[in-house]
Parts: sequence; C-alpha cells; structure tokens
Amino acid sequence: MELSELRRLVNSGEGTHIEFKKKVADPLKITKEVVAFANATGGYLIVGVSDDGKIDGVREPEGELYILEEEIRKRCKPSVHYTVHKVPLNRNIHVLVLEIKESTQKPVFLAYNLKTGRGKAYIRVADKSVQMSKVVRNILKESRRELIQGFSYGVNEQWVLRYLDEHERVTLKEFSEKAKISQEDAEAVLVSLTVSNVLEVLPSEVQDIFRLKPNA
Repeated sequence: MELSELRRLVNSGEGTHIEFKKKVADPLKITKEVVAFANATGGYLIVGVSDDGKIDGVREPEGELYILEEEIRKRCKPSVHYTVHKVPLNRNIHVLVLEIKESTQKPVFLAYNLKTGRGKAYIRVADKSVQMSKVVRNILKESRRELIQGFSYGVNEQWVLRYLDEHERVTLKEFSEKAKISQEDAEAVLVSLTVSNVLEVLPSEVQDIFRLKPNA
C-alpha cells in the first residue's frame, strides 16, 4: 500500500469499514475490531493513526504486529484472514494496516477464555463494533448454508409483513408482544425472512431492528 492510499483511507474517517488505533496498547480490544469486520463485510484496521485522523505511525512496527497477530491467532474462532500492509512514514516509523477479509464461516467469535474457547461475537455497525445477539448469530449461520429451504408465508409471516407496511421497523420483542406469539416463534420468523432477503437486520447491543429490505 502506498502512502497516498493510506491518506485516502484516513481522510475517509472511521466508519463501517475503517477503524483507527494509535498503537497496540490493548491487543484484546483491537482483536474485537478484527472480529467485527470479519463478521460484516471486511474492513481496514489502521494502527498508527489517532481518532482525529492524525497519522503518527508507530516505532518498532514488527513488535507491535507480532503482539497483535498472536492475539488474532489465539482468539479468533474460526480463523480470520487478513493482509498486512506496512506503510513507511520515514526510516523508523510505519503505519500498520490490516486489511480484514469478510469471513466465509460466520459468526466469528472472540475467545476470551483460551482454555474453554468461550467468547463473544461482534459485528461492525457504522463506526462501532457491537456484540451480536443470538438472533443475528442464527441469521449468519443460516446464511452460510448452500441451499436454503423454502418456507410458506404463514400467519406470523403475514403479520410481520403487514406491520412493516405500516411501520418502518420492528424489534423481536415488539413482534412477539404485538402478535401474541412466543419469542422463539417470533425469532424463527425473523430469521427465515431475513435469510430469504425479505427483511434486513440492523444489529444493536440494545435491540436488533428489522425492516423490509429495499426492493423486496
């Protein structure tokens, strides 16, 4: 990667596909961003740039990269694929750019407990990395299947589609309460409609939001 391309990325600011880190001070926290990009559509983790977009670079980039790559190797389950770009600012100072690939084995988890492998899954939403809900994890799992079983538009499917014709969005809790069905049944409907590209989900750590997919 050339310095001109790095500047173009930095000038774009942090967002869905770009995250700045001044240095590898907390490798676990940075690995969370890696997982979030892998669970979304990929992105650039740029080390050596402050939150305000100032390109300072890092000294001893090899050491910083080693620490970060070890954390990624140990904690990303399944493995995350990425490309490393070292962009020199001068002889001693570089900016590290990790180009994270979208995972083909979603959801990817960040293993907090290395002995048990237990962890949490995150996904990139705007300029934040948020923890995935069970519903979003199930949507990603179902989307990985090569063949998606067809489904009929039953009473519950018709209810939520009518509701979204009149309202912009709905949450799992709203659907369950207003349609007077269990959360398990409501979840199954929302997962099926989302995997079938009828709905789209906007992940949130509070409540996921579902809405009609454009041109659905």
